[in-house]
Amino acid sequence: MEFIPAAILWVLSVVRLPAAFDPHRGSVFRATILAAVACTLYIPVVYYSVDPLLGGRNRTGLVTLLSLLLGFWQFRTAILLATVPDVHGRRRQLAFGRWVAGLACLTVTVAFLTSRVEVTDPNLPLTYGDQPGMAVFLWTGSAFIMWICVDIARVCRRNLPQMHAQVFRSAFALIAGGCFLFALMLLDRVLYGAIVRIQGSESATTDILNVFYWFGEPVAVLLVSLGLLLPRLTEQLKHRAFGIHVRRLLLEVRPIWNRVAAHQRSMVLEKHRASPLIVLSRHAETQLHRRIVEIRDCEMARQAPNLHLTARERSVVERAELALQKRGGAGARS
Repeated sequence: MEFIPAAILWVLSVVRLPAAFDPHRGSVFRATILAAVACTLYIPVVYYSVDPLLGGRNRTGLVTLLSLLLGFWQFRTAILLATVPDVHGRRRQLAFGRWVAGLACLTVTVAFLTSRVEVTDPNLPLTYGDQPGMAVFLWTGSAFIMWICVDIARVCRRNLPQMHAQVFRSAFALIAGGCFLFALMLLDRVLYGAIVRIQGSESATTDILNVFYWFGEPVAVLLVSLGLLLPRLTEQLKHRAFGIHVRRLLLEVRPIWNRVAAHQRSMVLEKHRASPLIVLSRHAETQLHRRIVEIRDCEMARQAPNLHLTARERSVVERAELALQKRGGAGARS
């Protein structure tokens, strides 16, 4: 179960890789890659393997928390860029986020360096949580992440009514739900540490908290990942559906074009008849557009009486023209 969040985040990072250097969408990639690193290092077998490479003394724990803090900061930045229309308000919130992120990273680094954590142990709260420096380290990180999660949920909820597209409303609702659930996961860990110090690790309450955490964390990551992927997946599904529709229209247009082009060879680019294999063309949309234009050109020339389109043929051509017009309008809006 502990590998699932890391795997989801690495897949999401690969999906978002084309936008890595995009000034408007690069924050999402940076957020996912940093979160993927943090979740991977948090896995005990990875933690124990990497810590000696960093010099021991639980430096992996510091890298993990810093990666998580910076990842959440970048994620909040991406959400603000995508949802807040007011330029001045957005700029003010981004500046405040940078200031808080910098202060949080500085605080956890100083607190970690002043703690005595010589023996490698990924369970820092239980093993070293009684030290003042480590308490500051843990509470500062938890407070920052909880603030980010609650703030992202607030921003998404406030701006949902302004989103006209249902897919974007659904996407940001998933993101808000995932962030809220992640905040609950942090609260779960805080309660778990407090109860373990009072009652020990063997109790019904700690068992419930553990079950809630190990199932809740993957669900939170999955909700956020689905929210980030939903607009792109929807667009890809629409693109594939349009491609299938275009190929079907191309098959219907083919006999019409063959009949018309046979009498107007001088007005078409290709002199040979179109075979049914035209449906396998790599550029089906371009093929459809060109043949519709050529049919219309031949029809307007009217050098032969049998170029008149039947009612059925005219319906097919008009449906193809309408499909291409809608596609062009959607591309211009996007």
